[in-house]
Amino acid sequence: MSATSDPDPARPAPPDWAIGQAMNDRDDDDTVGRDDRAWELVESYEAERHDADDDPDDGGEG
Repeated sequence: MSATSDPDPARPAPPDWAIGQAMNDRDDDDTVGRDDRAWELVESYEAERHDADDDPDDGGEG
């Protein structure tokens, strides 16, 4: 089995910015691990963005 895995065909590719960041976080070329990490970054970004939307100190609704 090779060190590089094929990406999950049922899941869409993560955004380019997340792939780039995930590649910087990894030392190998495992695309499945890279894509999983990229999706974690996207989910983290979305959660932080929504938290800021709810924060009245940041102009959110509160």
